[in-house]
Amino acid sequence: MNNRWYSMMFVLALSALGVACPADEKPVAPVHVPAVPPPVRRAQLKGLHGDVKVKRAAGDEWLPAQEGMALFENDKVRTVAGAGVQVVFEQGSVVNLGEDALIGIAETRPRPGQERTDLTVLRGRVDAELEDSSRQSLSVTTPAATVRAGRDIVFQ
Repeated sequence: MNNRWYSMMFVLALSALGVACPADEKPVAPVHVPAVPPPVRRAQLKGLHGDVKVKRAAGDEWLPAQEGMALFENDKVRTVAGAGVQVVFEQGSVVNLGEDALIGIAETRPRPGQERTDLTVLRGRVDAELEDSSRQSLSVTTPAATVRAGRDIVFQ
């Protein structure tokens, strides 16, 4: 008979033997590891011009930005001299980054009845527009201050 038949018979014989725990050992219950929720998309990039880079929250490298690229909490966006990009948030807020800017998409803390955008500006100029200031707010944190606004505002 062929080797395949012997292999199959060997596997069947092993499975028929069964494996038991010694009397003093108890079987270990399977460990339940909670599922990690997928990252929530906070914004996307539009209108790129010049050298724009993105650093993912879980990454160490600056990646070339692409039109329509999704941004998630704790991602960073960087522009160099002569570059710019729009960061369009899911609820309609738009943040325009000028040249030599560095921002981080902050973890958003929802508020009842208010759509909120949280942003950290580490360097450069940021122009922000809210689609509907009656139901949207923008929180901008800098190394020296935090500003919350419910209308169009320019940070320099």
